[in-house]
Amino acid sequence: MTTLLHPHKKRTDSYRILIVDDDELIIESFERVFQEYENNFEVDKTTDSKEAVRLIEEREYDLIITDIVMPDIDGIQILQKVKQVQPDSEVILITAYSSTGSALDAMHFGAFDYITKPFDLSELKVRIMRAINKRKAILEKKRKIDEIERLCYTISHDFKSTLVSIKGFTKILIQDHYTQLASEGQFLINRINANITTMESIVEGLLEYMKIGSWQIKKENINSGDIIREVAANFTPALKGHEINMIIAKRLPEVYFYRNGLRLVFTNLIDNAIKYSSGEINSYIKVGIDEKALPDNHFHHFYVEDNGTGIGEKNLDIIFEIFQRGTLGTQKHGYGIGLAIVRKILKTMHCSIRAESEEGKPTRFTFTLPKAVKTSPRS
Repeated sequence: MTTLLHPHKKRTDSYRILIVDDDELIIESFERVFQEYENNFEVDKTTDSKEAVRLIEEREYDLIITDIVMPDIDGIQILQKVKQVQPDSEVILITAYSSTGSALDAMHFGAFDYITKPFDLSELKVRIMRAINKRKAILEKKRKIDEIERLCYTISHDFKSTLVSIKGFTKILIQDHYTQLASEGQFLINRINANITTMESIVEGLLEYMKIGSWQIKKENINSGDIIREVAANFTPALKGHEINMIIAKRLPEVYFYRNGLRLVFTNLIDNAIKYSSGEINSYIKVGIDEKALPDNHFHHFYVEDNGTGIGEKNLDIIFEIFQRGTLGTQKHGYGIGLAIVRKILKTMHCSIRAESEEGKPTRFTFTLPKAVKTSPRS
């Protein structure tokens, strides 16, 4: 039994719910709860777990309520599918007392809560509304962030247009009047040009940072080794110029990501390592899998390590903030955008990153990337 009350795009003032249970009486009990509230709930329901997976791939839900014990595909697998396809959606698991342990385990996989059978209606209402309120808060936070980022993007785009205009005028000035200027005037023109180039780089980085999260992305299984070697090849001149030995692990796993984002993650981490290289003869950049990481069913733990100038311990928490650099940053080329881009990309994919370093000692960035899926879900 599958019922879709609103099969098309959901209204902006409503919450879409999916109820999955092979017992129609259980589904009806949940429906009665939603009917008692003034909120606009759009309820889809199904007794078929395979149909539930299809719906999750095709529609965006605010809350999914599913029984743990289901034929074909169990509730834990449905939970995992939700977190792959729409990770911000909330999931409540239905469980019998005998499977409470499984429900508690599922909390580690991102479930919001679980409800035991038989239901206490008053408790059922409380738990459902807690999930809805959390979802509402997340949506409101996203709306405010999107609004701020759209404003910043517009300002940055206008700023870029102004810079292009200034650059055009200075080009004319150099072509027509450079030789007529005294040495001091020529110096000032050169400094203006250098500052324009600097500002262009900052604005381009800021625009790139603002676009993250708004891209239409296609997640797929990707050979991480191929991407890393492709990125490293692009840095060949810089690596030779700084006499840096690039060391890439021979066997690297497939990950479930989107290609442009994965390229930007490794591009910015390797670029950062080159910028802060020590200039020593034995300089290196290493990329591989963190063998010391605890076993993880969902993520691979990668690292990018270099033996450059290092980062002071007090700066480790701020280097991922936009326009922030380590204590030695003023001596290097860079504007504190690259690592912010890396963290934002990883965060949008529910991955993490951290840095370990001291001044004058190797720096290691350790970060997670989702493991490849057996059958790629729709993005």
